[in-house]
Amino acid sequence: MIEDTGGKTPNGEPRTPSAAAPATPAGWAKRALVGLGCVFGIAPRETPVPGTGATDVGTRLAHERTDLALLRNYMAVERTLMAWIRTSLSMISFGFTIGKLGQVMTDVEVRGFLGRVRDLSVESIAYFLVILGTLSLLGAVVQHWLEVRNLRAMGFRRRFSIAFVVALLLSVVGGFALSSLILKL
Repeated sequence: MIEDTGGKTPNGEPRTPSAAAPATPAGWAKRALVGLGCVFGIAPRETPVPGTGATDVGTRLAHERTDLALLRNYMAVERTLMAWIRTSLSMISFGFTIGKLGQVMTDVEVRGFLGRVRDLSVESIAYFLVILGTLSLLGAVVQHWLEVRNLRAMGFRRRFSIAFVVALLLSVVGGFALSSLILKL
């Protein structure tokens, strides 16, 4: 037999409708579909209005986790730029070294497909490496700038990037290395 407690819990507290318990059997399915829509970007998210004082633990944790996710993405963008710096600096330095050695050495004869012979100057290889290294570094700088701009649009606070400054300076160094090879300084 079910006993009527007069709208109270077994502890004597008044019953309140729970937000977790759906009013209808299909309520949980609707909430699940809306949640999936938010995850995949189909449904709009309900964001709290700043200054309303939403201080529940779930909201605070969600904001903290979002901030940490943005920081992880920023650090990944920084690591990518640093990898491009290493690669580009290697190309620029190899090109410069080959170019300086090429001013002492003669041209290289390359046998191509079907016995075709072609002369490649060492300087042309050096120019190619220096130009490729410098352009790839400039491309990485632009890519980094665009990614950081996207992260800032998502709420990431502005940070000083040493890698960005180093990449710009090394791009200038690549330009100087190319001019040094061309002018035979």
